Amino acid sequence: MMTLTHLLVGSLATGIFLQTPQPEILLFGAIASMLPDVDISTSPTGRIFSPISRFLEKRFAHRSATHSIVASGIVGVVSYGLWLKFPLIPLSFIHSLNIGYFSGWFLDCFTKSGVEMFYPLPLRCVCPKNRNLRFSTGSSQEYFLIAFLVAIAIWIFQVNSNGGLMTEFNRLIAAPSRLVRKFTTQSQ
Repeated sequence: MMTLTHLLVGSLATGIFLQTPQPEILLFGAIASMLPDVDISTSPTGRIFSPISRFLEKRFAHRSATHSIVASGIVGVVSYGLWLKFPLIPLSFIHSLNIGYFSGWFLDCFTKSGVEMFYPLPLRCVCPKNRNLRFSTGSSQEYFLIAFLVAIAIWIFQVNSNGGLMTEFNRLIAAPSRLVRKFTTQSQ
């Protein structure tokens, strides 16, 4: 997948799961979605972290170790462990790191080569089973996906700016929650 697709999916997943319109948290999730590609030196992440990238590139195939449940677990344990030891960074950034990292490699399951999701097992996880329906990097399918993701991202940003999915759902079904909240605060 292209860099733009990874950034959109990382930001979108962060916005959906954290229900936040805060641009810095969405940006952090977007950048975190690029981290699994540190295993190849030609990727943007690989060029930034070139010593780490060269080390990983010599030892692991692309989309293997860094594109797995094990890698997401390690990122989660390390990031949440560091947050517990040194709670200087807001927890929402730690959440966005983990959401972005996971969404970054999980997105690659939908490419023609897939990922080794269950690393160290050498099984490739690819979706869907029909090879012709999988994405090729830079294909017209991927550009259509980008347009679709931009539309969803704009909608999710608007929903999160207005109080989140539950608030929008309550408005949709005309739930009296706002009315109840208004009367309970006035009576106190």
